[in-house]
Amino acid sequence: MANCANCSHPLEGPYCSECGQHAVELHRPLRQLISQAIEETLSVDTRLLRTLRPLLFEPDLVTRQYLSGHRVVHVQPLKAYLIAALVFFGLFTAFPNRASIDVFTTEEERPSGGARMQFQLPAHVSLNDAKYQQLLARAKANPDGFANAVGAAVPRAFFLFLPIFAGLLELFYRRAGYYVDHLVFSLYYHAFVFVVFSALYLMSHTSGVLPGSVRTAIGFALLGWLVADLPIALRRVYGGSRLITFFKLVGLGVTYLVVFWVGVMGVLFIGLSTI
Repeated sequence: MANCANCSHPLEGPYCSECGQHAVELHRPLRQLISQAIEETLSVDTRLLRTLRPLLFEPDLVTRQYLSGHRVVHVQPLKAYLIAALVFFGLFTAFPNRASIDVFTTEEERPSGGARMQFQLPAHVSLNDAKYQQLLARAKANPDGFANAVGAAVPRAFFLFLPIFAGLLELFYRRAGYYVDHLVFSLYYHAFVFVVFSALYLMSHTSGVLPGSVRTAIGFALLGWLVADLPIALRRVYGGSRLITFFKLVGLGVTYLVVFWVGVMGVLFIGLSTI
């Protein structure tokens, strides 16, 4: 096409320099449209493979390359996070946890016997305790419904953790970049966390595939790498000595754990109010 179909501006490339519309011809045979869709899908898959290996084994590489301008090689930060989160939460549907569920309070003895999913909730709250007791009774009467409500709220809670974690990076590395740079780090790091969690969840549901000793060894290796990934990535992306990185890591970790605990309690209360 010589002119943009939207604004009639002369075209100098695949995108209009005036309005930005993609100059693509849609009136084509179906086989050509299918061929283009397959080509774009394979392109995304190729970038995904090129992103997965460094994301897992080189904690800083994907983030540093993206921030330095190499943005075509890897999957974009938000897309990488969404794909990793989709895979992780999708595993719960593909391999559901069929253990029985217990809901009890801090004033009650922990139930014993069997492999169970357990939720320990506060016995009382300072604000509107009467309403809370009603919700608590509903959760005890319908533990499966409570667990489903919590599971539905967890993905939204994790999505809220992304800007919070980026804000904490802004606090501890104020002179090392803009907030958007820290958000890129947060997206790629949480994508890595979801990939590791997915591997751990798969291993817990493959008892008939690998021997127990092998699964235990791989599980400890994944957990160890999960702990080691963040300090390595922080030092390589933001710089600083090992000692400074350690102190910032402690401050970042403690603050984030507090935020995470508040988020977990929020998810539990959302579960109580939506069953």
